[in-house]
Amino acid sequence: MQTDFTHCPGGVADKDELHSSFFSDTAIAVQRLRQLESAGFSRVLIDDMGGLLANMDLASLALRSTQSIGVLVSHWPGIVAPVVAARQFAAFDQIGSGRLALRVPPSRDLRETNDDCGLVATLGRTDEYLMLLKRLWSNTQPFDYEGLFYRIHGGFVPMKATEGAAIPLQLGGLSGSALKIAGRHADRFELPVGGFDDTLRLIERVRVAAEPFGRAERIRFSLPVHVGACGQQAWQLTGEPQHVVSVLAGFVELGVSDFIVHGLDDADAVETFGRQVIPSLRKAFRRHEPTLARQRNRPVVLRRVV
Repeated sequence: MQTDFTHCPGGVADKDELHSSFFSDTAIAVQRLRQLESAGFSRVLIDDMGGLLANMDLASLALRSTQSIGVLVSHWPGIVAPVVAARQFAAFDQIGSGRLALRVPPSRDLRETNDDCGLVATLGRTDEYLMLLKRLWSNTQPFDYEGLFYRIHGGFVPMKATEGAAIPLQLGGLSGSALKIAGRHADRFELPVGGFDDTLRLIERVRVAAEPFGRAERIRFSLPVHVGACGQQAWQLTGEPQHVVSVLAGFVELGVSDFIVHGLDDADAVETFGRQVIPSLRKAFRRHEPTLARQRNRPVVLRRVV
């Protein structure tokens, strides 16, 4: 399985050496997107603070101006009705010929409550929402639905996604309920920042949660990393490219197959990463992939690379 790299846009330096949004200038954004594509990135993350409409506009720009790079769009369930969201995302998936994926971050409600009952209810709403999206992408006839959180009458999306219900979903979370939802719906699970041992334990928990749904071997794992100095939201990568590759290789051996890369905020950094890191890691693990598949069926003990 190929190791993928998802670029997380940050600021970019303009002619006055100030920093602005990656997407603030359309011409520069298109140039940068095409550079990411040439550098070997698999996807670009669209996570604008403007919300769904802004994200959809930026996703359209990315899909229309590139040929192969995927677009991972952040979308919080409950912002729009399931039927409306299903139609919008299916249409964009058609534009990108199957290159769209949805990242479902923890609901804003979860970040504002410490109430266990509220947490369970919010996760239940997310579960129901994702179930309805997938049903709307795949059903051939209108349907009615009445659940705990949503009601639909004559639900139908005439323009399906490129592969029916297969618009990939990326989820995360740490609670038992969140892992169960991820086990049921996620194509990729977004891991939090952690050491090798913590990462391995969480991967095993996710696979256990996915087992009742027959999906334990279908879920891939994403890890946020940051090239250079950073805060606490991503694994920090410093040093020479060979050292960066060795750190990433440790996580690939655990089962991570996608790195969400922060910190590449100028053209030279993207070019260097694409030339010195991406091909080296992919080459190493294409060669050893059969061995890794066997290793993942056995306990793995690794030490953190320093």
